[in-house]
Amino acid sequence: MACAGWDAGGAVLELQALTVRAGGFELGPVDLTVGEGECHVILGPTGGGKTVLLEGVLGLRAVAAGKVILGGEDIGGQAVESRRIGYVPQDLALFPHLSVRANIEYGLRVRRIRDRERGRLIEELAETVGITGLMGRSPGNLSGGERQRVALVRALASGCRMLLLDEPFSALNESLRKDLWLMIKDLQRRYRLTLLMITHDLEEAFFLGDRLSVLIDGRVCQSAAKRTVYQHPATLEVAQFFGIKNLYRGRLEAITGGRARVVCARLGTTVEVCAQGLPSGVGQGAELVVGIRATEVMVRREGIPHPPRENLLRGHIVALHDKGAAYTVLFLPEGAQDRVEIELNTHAYRRLGLAEGGVRTVSLKQENLFVVRGAERLR
Repeated sequence: MACAGWDAGGAVLELQALTVRAGGFELGPVDLTVGEGECHVILGPTGGGKTVLLEGVLGLRAVAAGKVILGGEDIGGQAVESRRIGYVPQDLALFPHLSVRANIEYGLRVRRIRDRERGRLIEELAETVGITGLMGRSPGNLSGGERQRVALVRALASGCRMLLLDEPFSALNESLRKDLWLMIKDLQRRYRLTLLMITHDLEEAFFLGDRLSVLIDGRVCQSAAKRTVYQHPATLEVAQFFGIKNLYRGRLEAITGGRARVVCARLGTTVEVCAQGLPSGVGQGAELVVGIRATEVMVRREGIPHPPRENLLRGHIVALHDKGAAYTVLFLPEGAQDRVEIELNTHAYRRLGLAEGGVRTVSLKQENLFVVRGAERLR
């Protein structure tokens, strides 16, 4: 399934210093590459510029500066319908006066795909996403999930292997969203799709994305493989957007043997971190922020020796919060002013036998700690 005139080996989108203005808001400059067969997710808060970015790629909004390159070709001067990009907007934009079949056929007619090929492609896609029995119905007589599937098939039926998704699942309930996530992954593999998707949902981004770019206030704060972004946020803003609460002011004391010692006064201790994870250009005495995800904090079982390279904190549990499938544990180290938030699944919580007021030891492993600038902005 490929667009006419499409180079199957060049399904790559490149944004080079892209700048787009929307009223008083300015996006960019943004540099971004979406590799062939990849799902690249633009993640960020509402108002950060995610939709503006897609509109610039599609040609729905004028580019103030920079380039949009698709398959090696600069498409910045092309009309929207000539850009060979499938699009599923947030409101889906199905034609209410057309049947499901006619909605899907619309994109094929625009592309001037032959009737025989059009019919085969429609039937294949409809069967793949489970809407074969809906072809004669109108969008107004479909459920939210059914409309979502029709919008996806219409975009795919255009024949373009580059597909843009603008928060397509935001209006659906959790169970239906996850069903459609699985469907998207299956479609991506089956048709070798390249996807650029925007969302503010963290779970959705990490489930669907191969690479993530975090867009805040019109600027890309981090762009990397999703595991890198998850484990090592590049800036304080990224860490705070992810909802990480364990963020502590620190002062770089020394770097020796590939390890750095950072004094965290409000945590009541000095922690060791991997020196290669320090922000570039920092030296002794630099003010930093040390962070760790709540899920990465380990509660040590009493009486069991601990391995080296662990930062151990002794203290007591001040609160336990049952969240159903997990527990949030608030821990206050001895001599500390700041608490440590810990996330445990139900099995781990029960095995550890935790109780409010209990004295415990927790571990902050070096490889799970990250260090960023911005101590002056930490509340």
